[in-house]
Amino acid sequence: MMEIVPNTVEASKEKHIPVVNINENTVEVTIGSVIHPMEEKHYIEFIVLETNKGVYQQFLMPNDEPKAHFEIQNENVIGVYEYCNIHGLWAKKF
Repeated sequence: MMEIVPNTVEASKEKHIPVVNINENTVEVTIGSVIHPMEEKHYIEFIVLETNKGVYQQFLMPNDEPKAHFEIQNENVIGVYEYCNIHGLWAKKF
């Protein structure tokens, strides 16, 4: 198994760093302050939310919006990760 370190690939950060909005029990994640493309050859494969109680994961397909919504209960968000099929793993830590 190979360790993947987030945010180490040369790529435009504005399209890869997760943008996170936490509103009570809902966490909304959008990939990029400039929306990431979701084309057949270049897209976000999945988004992961890490909390103090576990992880949540949403898989995406080409043509989906690069977004995810997670419902949490009395949990603290630790980090959000996304995996681009070309530029690898990216993260935002809290």
